[in-house]
Amino acid sequence: MKKHLALVMAALMMASMLAGCGSSETTDTGSGDGNSEGYNTLNIIAAHGAAENTSENESFLKFKELVEERSGGVVTVDLYPNQQLGGDREYTEAATQGNVTMGGPSTANIAPFVPAMNAFETPFLFSDRETVYAALDSEAGQALLDSLESAGLKGLGYFENGFRQLTTNKEINSLADLKGLKIRVMENEVHLAIWEALGANPSPLAFGELYSALQQKAFDAQENPAELIYNTKFYEVQDHVYLTNHIYTPYIIYMNLDTWNSLNEQTQTLIQECMDEAVAYCREICEANEQACFDAINESGKSQTYEVSDELHNEMVTACKDAGIYDLVIEKAGGTYAQDLWAAAGFDPESVA
Repeated sequence: MKKHLALVMAALMMASMLAGCGSSETTDTGSGDGNSEGYNTLNIIAAHGAAENTSENESFLKFKELVEERSGGVVTVDLYPNQQLGGDREYTEAATQGNVTMGGPSTANIAPFVPAMNAFETPFLFSDRETVYAALDSEAGQALLDSLESAGLKGLGYFENGFRQLTTNKEINSLADLKGLKIRVMENEVHLAIWEALGANPSPLAFGELYSALQQKAFDAQENPAELIYNTKFYEVQDHVYLTNHIYTPYIIYMNLDTWNSLNEQTQTLIQECMDEAVAYCREICEANEQACFDAINESGKSQTYEVSDELHNEMVTACKDAGIYDLVIEKAGGTYAQDLWAAAGFDPESVA
């Protein structure tokens, strides 16, 4: 890990040199020409872990296009996708220290820095995207973004990660079929507890090592949203994709808080407005992108998607409830973050099947 972080920091220093200024350096533009007038000069080093052809990266590119055009090139964005500056935790740690300006990790991977984000790890919380977006746009969703300030980060919005699906080489028709299934999960206590409650044998592993581990049969299964399953080619080494929709996790888009606070109001407004438009763009493209991934998987001849029966869905939900997973989410999120998000989604764990 220390060696990896050293490589990340070396890459960041090189990026800063190439950009001509540090990621957090800002200066007043004075009376510049055109729409650059009044903005701070800023070079944003933005990192995320998803592949170049995902909704997250396309949305970051939209933000880059908008902010550079509207600032007249005074605000620029250097984008590093696909774990070029390390995984979610590594570049987030760098962001808390001011060495990365902006990032977009999944909620489970930012939870070690901001425990409130565990609220999103509630299993079977959201029934559809309309419910998701209503909750994200609510006061509860904003409160979760505001909680990032405890880690020295400014929450700017949510990009689409999507509903998580189960892939495996084993046929799954009932809860009993999950018993003993060795499944890779993120290193998050709630995720581990969920799959233990379902009877599986969960274990964390770095995302970058997962394809090889599946190929070598070190794991029987893994779970991720559709775009990651397709773009990382997990479907090549897993012949069943079960549409479990067991968790919806957004990407949390943040900015280093010190950098944000160093900007004048006009520049802050520009960045937030451009990010809001990028979030709207992400929502426009994500569902079609997801369906395209499912279609490509089904046409690949290597794997197939399968709907989950109502019986299996109800078994999974009941197992989570009986194992106290919802109480665990409340504990890990702290405060009333989980309960407030549940209320915004119209979800009551006491009424689950």
